[in-house]
Amino acid sequence: MTTPETDVKPVEKEISDNLPCPEGDIFSLPTKADIVNAFNEIAQLPGELAGKVNEMKAEREKRIADLYKKLEDENLTEEEREEILKQIEEEENYIKTQIEGKLEEEVAKVAKLISEFQETISDALSPFWDKEGQNRDWQKEARDAFTEVLQDFHTYIPTKIAEIISKLVPISFKINLLGLEIDVLQLATNPAYGKEIKNQIAGKNFVTQIVSKQKQIKELKEKQQNPDLTLDEHADLQDQIDKLQEEVDELYKKKSEWVDKFFKLIPEEFRQFDGEFGVLDDEAKAKLTWKYIKTEIKEWIQNWYVKAFQKLIGIFDKIWDLLGLPNLPFGQLIDIMNLDIGALIEAKIQAIKDKWKETKLGKKQSIRKLEKEIEEIKEKMKNPDITMDEHIALSEELDKKEEEKKKLEQELVDAAGEFHRKIEEKISEISIFGFDILKIIGGKIDSTTESIEEKIAEISLELKDFKANWHKKILFGWAKIVKKFLSAIGLGKIFDFMFLTWCDFLKLLGMPTNIGLKGLGIAGIATVTSKAFEDDPRQTPDQGDDDGVSYADADGEKTEYSVTSGTGSLHAFVDGEEISEGIFPNQMQISGNTVTFNTAPAVGAGVSIIKI
Repeated sequence: MTTPETDVKPVEKEISDNLPCPEGDIFSLPTKADIVNAFNEIAQLPGELAGKVNEMKAEREKRIADLYKKLEDENLTEEEREEILKQIEEEENYIKTQIEGKLEEEVAKVAKLISEFQETISDALSPFWDKEGQNRDWQKEARDAFTEVLQDFHTYIPTKIAEIISKLVPISFKINLLGLEIDVLQLATNPAYGKEIKNQIAGKNFVTQIVSKQKQIKELKEKQQNPDLTLDEHADLQDQIDKLQEEVDELYKKKSEWVDKFFKLIPEEFRQFDGEFGVLDDEAKAKLTWKYIKTEIKEWIQNWYVKAFQKLIGIFDKIWDLLGLPNLPFGQLIDIMNLDIGALIEAKIQAIKDKWKETKLGKKQSIRKLEKEIEEIKEKMKNPDITMDEHIALSEELDKKEEEKKKLEQELVDAAGEFHRKIEEKISEISIFGFDILKIIGGKIDSTTESIEEKIAEISLELKDFKANWHKKILFGWAKIVKKFLSAIGLGKIFDFMFLTWCDFLKLLGMPTNIGLKGLGIAGIATVTSKAFEDDPRQTPDQGDDDGVSYADADGEKTEYSVTSGTGSLHAFVDGEEISEGIFPNQMQISGNTVTFNTAPAVGAGVSIIKI
């Protein structure tokens, strides 16, 4: 007889065999939710598979227990008893060979594969990925790391483009934010540099000292376990431990003061909830400070772009006038930068905050009143002259007051929870440029729970960050329209970066995207269908038009320059100055699509040929 089939339903999931890597450029990216949720689905799979194995094992063990129960029946024939014992043997053998053997081995292989992939990703993203000791919270680590990687993608491209433009419009990439001098170019191109600044903000030097002293305390405590120590030796070790502990406490205090020094420089609208919903810990404060700095850097670069493009149009005004292209969308760009995120948030939540303050004050006053009454009753009960009846009455009154206090404290906790929920709900309703927060981050992120104060501060910064990204989208959209002009003045290379894809960026970081789960199936345990993001159909992005334009840096000898496309009349420019057709040394000759300068342009001069 064979064992009956299992009633345990297998894991049936559609997960990403690849992390989201669509060929979208800076105008069309996977969202934070796309990436984090894909990673979390993978990270959660081993636990789900192990859970199914345990369910199957528990099911079989119950069958065995039920069979042993049947054996207690004294009316069983010998044949019936033998049949039951045979069934027990089959069930036990199935557990040993199939569940504890084959299935657990296959699940362990999948878990190992996923664990290795997680480690590979965390190593590749080490400047962004903070590993959290022995008890790893992969989902939290992934959320924080991918948030930073996406931020860096949005910073890397504008910074590299700014570096190219700076050859014509000089820029200092060193800026001061919150008292820190930051090299923006270094930050965009060297992730380790960003990690150094993050560590500085987080007070990692204090952490290093704390860990060292805690190690010394542990070693001293181990020495104290020596039974041969004298009382004096034991006391001397305790004095050393106490002194080290005082130093550790002082270092923790200094670390908090250090982190607060930066955090308090963030505008109030992005830290207004600290202490109002709860108190942010040092790690959260440091993380939010760093996110604010990176958002400020984005805005700084975007504002510089507007000034730089204005200067370029002024320097190369003759080329600009010839091409007849649309001007910068100043009004739209100014409106974006003038959008007050803090005021939007405040308008949404002020009424809820006012009501909460009133509720909190009333509850706390009632609690303090009860605490005072409880202390008075306790004092009365200490009086040796009161009768037994009076003591019993006071005791009953004390119980009643303490119960009232407990009820009020729970009501305060419940009211705080409701307040938190309403605040998050209201902030999530805020929409800018037609996008609410869920659209901005791509939907809810299924991950470990964040504190409410951290979540709200992050939502506020997400809105500010999106404002800068939207400004970039509008500005770069205009840059695509005026591609002919930018290519004509030697800035065509900026489009190599402007159309850099998310996949390209991940490759620059050395991050793998393929997990190796394609076609995964474990009989009775799991059927996994892979969804490959890279196959998602996407429209070819509009990369602008620079037909009829060519640019070259002169070598001081070459006289012939051509353009291979375009219609109309041929025009030649050297460093933005148009060269007329004629026989004089400072003129040129035209033949078809080729311009021949009577005198070779000087070494390093920018030669622009335009057919329009």
